[in-house]
Amino acid sequence: MADTRTIADALGDHGPYAVWDLMNDDERLAAAQALWRDSDREARAAVEMALAKELKFRPGSVRKLGADKIAARLVRMAPDFPETLLFQFLFYLHMADRRPIMVEFLDAVGVPHDNGVLDLPDDAEPPSAEAVEKAARELMKKHDHQALVYLATLLVADKDLWAGVKPVLADQEVAQD
Repeated sequence: MADTRTIADALGDHGPYAVWDLMNDDERLAAAQALWRDSDREARAAVEMALAKELKFRPGSVRKLGADKIAARLVRMAPDFPETLLFQFLFYLHMADRRPIMVEFLDAVGVPHDNGVLDLPDDAEPPSAEAVEKAARELMKKHDHQALVYLATLLVADKDLWAGVKPVLADQEVAQD
């Protein structure tokens, strides 16, 4: 019998690619649409260049395409993107569609934020691992899969700040194909 692999293990080995693997097709599509629609200039430029190469278009032509036209292609291309660009899919998914979960979690941990965007002073103490773990377990009870994707994204974003999430994800097994 093979050893059980946890989501925490997968994240440690594969970072944002492991989060991508957790997501269902609808989430991946929503992430691609959010990235295309809402991304900052740097992320958008990287996506446009990759799409232009893939589609054999000029970057200027790619810029004119709507999210609905290219989202499915972005989903197919995402696993081949660099880790930093793939993380942008995750980031924009949460900023666009999952803000209430972010706000709920950050409020429960007691971390200052502006509608889900961290507002930590440079000298701020990180939240206690115990407070993070408790809030993460509550979020999982209430939001199940969406919470799982969010918490995995947090751990990939900053494993030190969100260390309390790791025991929660260590309790979750990776689904076997």
